[in-house]
Amino acid sequence: MKFTDKELLVIAAAKKKVKSATLFRVLLIIAMLCAIALMFTGVVIAEHIIYVAFAAVLLALALPQFGPGPKYEELLKLLESKANMQQ
Repeated sequence: MKFTDKELLVIAAAKKKVKSATLFRVLLIIAMLCAIALMFTGVVIAEHIIYVAFAAVLLALALPQFGPGPKYEELLKLLESKANMQQ
């Protein structure tokens, strides 16, 4: 399967976006583990952490659709066009 230069740029941008989303998720897990430790030591009240944790999970799930770079729909269009050309 041969790709044009523009398609290769879309793929490279998608790779970069996946790497940044993965890094963000790892940092988010570390922050949540620190928050749990603070909760168990009594420094932070558990009721406050619940709302922040819920928002963090939603953000981590939706992160690939936010920010610069191609969205899933753009990558799907690219793959569909390549698959249709091979049929």
